[in-house]
Amino acid sequence: MEKKRQQRGIIRSILFFVITAIVLFSVCEKDRNIDGLSVNLAIVDLVTRFTMACILFSYSHVLLKIGAFLFAYAKIFGIAGFACSVQGFFKIEMTLEIVGIALTVISLIPLSKNILGDQLFKLAFSDSLTGLMNRHAFLNQARKFLKISTERGRTAAVIYVDLNRFKSVNDYHGHHTGDEVLGTVGRRIKTMVRKGDLVARIGGDEFVFFLSDADEKIAEDVAKRIVDRISCPIMANGVQFCLGASAGIAIFPKNGETIEELIEKADSAMYKAKAMESGYMFASKAESI
Repeated sequence: MEKKRQQRGIIRSILFFVITAIVLFSVCEKDRNIDGLSVNLAIVDLVTRFTMACILFSYSHVLLKIGAFLFAYAKIFGIAGFACSVQGFFKIEMTLEIVGIALTVISLIPLSKNILGDQLFKLAFSDSLTGLMNRHAFLNQARKFLKISTERGRTAAVIYVDLNRFKSVNDYHGHHTGDEVLGTVGRRIKTMVRKGDLVARIGGDEFVFFLSDADEKIAEDVAKRIVDRISCPIMANGVQFCLGASAGIAIFPKNGETIEELIEKADSAMYKAKAMESGYMFASKAESI
């Protein structure tokens, strides 16, 4: 629907351009001593401006569209001024250009801020290697989710995941290959979370999940999927790896009331699961061992 509106807007602009050109050239007498080079350059300028206007029509900002249109539309009066030697057309061209540029600049300021803000947000709150949340962003968001869970009297779960045998990848194949492995793991992990859940890379090969409205059954199902998916062969730099993963599960509020407590309990359970080669383990069980 949006694409069709953009196409209709471009078509209307073309018609408006053509009608204006026909009217201007029909009401003025052409100069026989016309400078052909100047007119040709002006036509190239018009085509360039119109192409830019068509590109900017893809944005939803109304002022940006109007500004781009006026900047391109102004050149028709410049071409008519060359062809008909009407000085007044050059004044109209200049006026429309000034208004068009002003509207474009005014609309681009907030647009550039949004784009810059998105980039800064990604740099500040995401892990550049995997695209997942970083530790700082995860902790802040998890605290908010825990507060909601407390208010609504609902349970939640934290799953702490560590890759098995990852150190050997870096030691024998280099950090570049290790980074490729982590990138692949990150992409797989993204497909395992539900809407409203959180996942972050918080260490070299360590990942943590926050599952909203999750009981032990849901948390166990997710942990199983994580271990199974990461255990699948991973291709990196032309080499196939079968690393595996270990996971620890902590349940809110049973195993802790803060995200720090839950991560600590899940981390401890993960190390117990790794030592026993059990794949995953609940914090409650780990504490009894």
